[in-house]
This record gives sequence, C-alpha cells and structure tokens, in this order.
Amino acid sequence: MKKPLKAALFSAFIFPGAGQLLLKRYLSAVYFFCFASIGLYLLFSDLLVRAQEIIEKIQSGEVAADLASITSLVHQQWASTMESLSPALMILLITWLVSVVEAYRVGRKLENIQ
Repeated sequence: MKKPLKAALFSAFIFPGAGQLLLKRYLSAVYFFCFASIGLYLLFSDLLVRAQEIIEKIQSGEVAADLASITSLVHQQWASTMESLSPALMILLITWLVSVVEAYRVGRKLENIQ
C-alpha cells in the first residue's frame, strides 16, 4: 500500500493525527490530536451532564423508574442536546476530515520528492 493512502487511512480510522505520525510530521500530529481531543472532550462532557440530569430526575421521583418514562425523557433531552452538541461535533468532524486530507496531501508530496 502506498504511503499517502496508508497515512490517510490511519488518520481516518485510528485518530486524527495518526497519519501525520506515520509521515513523521510530529507537530501537525500534535495539533490534530489536540483539536480532536478537545472536540471529544466537549462532546462527552455535555453528554455526561445530560445523563446526570436524567439520573437526578429519576432519583428525585420526578420521573418514574420505568422504561417508557425514561425513554420519553431521553427523547426530550435528545432534541435540546443536538443543538448544544453541534459546535463540539463540528470541531471533531472538521478536524478529522482535515487530518485525513492533509495526511494524504503530505504523503503525496513526500512521495513525489523521493
């Protein structure tokens, strides 16, 4: 497998920046890893806050502890969650996409030099 494709696949399927590591572009790898990690952190922290809110409502007795009530509450939370997840999700997806494209581009450039 050619190096540009391998680097792009590493960034696509392992984690943003993995392809840059393969190409020995360490500074770029750190940048992509950091931005993707920030996006993941924001995404999961918001999801954990939403889950904690649901748990507190169940424990306080505000919502019955049956599957139908919990499912209804999760669906209500889902609509408001998608709005707040949008920036975190966009950071993660854009970072991931740019990492894949950049890994392929740099790999092709290095391949042409050799």
